[in-house]
Amino acid sequence: MKVLVSGVAGDIGFGIARVLRDWGYFSGLYGIDIHSDHPGCFVFDECAVAPRATEAHYISWLSDYIRKNKIEVFIPTSEAEIGVLAAAKIHEICGAIVIRNNDFTIDKSLDKYECLSYLASRGIPVPEHGLVGNDLPSGYPVIVKPRSGQGSKGVVLIYTAEELASCPTGLVWQSYLLPDDEEYTCPVYSSSKTGPYVLLMKRKLVGGLTGSGAVVECPEIDKYVRKILECMRLDGGINIQLRLTEMGPLLFEINPRLSSTVVFRNKMGFTDVRWWLADKLGLENPPYSAPKAGTRFYRGSHEYIHTP
Repeated sequence: MKVLVSGVAGDIGFGIARVLRDWGYFSGLYGIDIHSDHPGCFVFDECAVAPRATEAHYISWLSDYIRKNKIEVFIPTSEAEIGVLAAAKIHEICGAIVIRNNDFTIDKSLDKYECLSYLASRGIPVPEHGLVGNDLPSGYPVIVKPRSGQGSKGVVLIYTAEELASCPTGLVWQSYLLPDDEEYTCPVYSSSKTGPYVLLMKRKLVGGLTGSGAVVECPEIDKYVRKILECMRLDGGINIQLRLTEMGPLLFEINPRLSSTVVFRNKMGFTDVRWWLADKLGLENPPYSAPKAGTRFYRGSHEYIHTP
């Protein structure tokens, strides 16, 4: 069976490939990205350059590539691709199963403003938030960011009303959550076959990515995450990012996809890549044994040399 992973120049796509290579289930690993300057050839059997998801011919190109290479499973990793596929109601392309969340979960997660507003309407505590040009915060600082996007791209810290007024209309603002050293990334996987699995990881960021962290037990955060889970109609994997504040845990965004800690999680037994694929392919999933609180993880480095 052949599998295609997108965004392989990034940490998520490349990490998924490492998980799949270690698993050994698939006979062929194929990778695509918008450029070729990456070490994907070291983990994939074949890599190709694909158009951006925002380009008009993205879906037709993807269909051709999947058909020509007899791909049976496609794992999109960027929010741009996931949004395009969800908007087109695509769950299968040329016979290949697309590993993505359902339309509701994606719709309520990709739009950062809609996500916070929806959860607030369901009684979930969220940061004060609004749209630049429409709403004003009660205090500063605030974070300003695009309504859709991935990671820390386009995120700006704003300290005054004058700075906020200079931001483009329509961007999302939300209260800046303190303290800085109480940030958590919480992967969640849930399906009718597995039930909900939740992992709480306190993390330290290095260059916008999780550099290190530890598995924690925190009933307050666990309860909060599970309340969010009840609202999201989840049938797959998401990543909830939050801070533990004086007011309790408050999320700042939900990623409706696999995230950059995918290799960490897999090594600790939270094998959401394999669970998701097993559920979609009708394979048996092994019982989940949660990693112990206090388990620590660190991001190292690898060197790759490719000779002509």
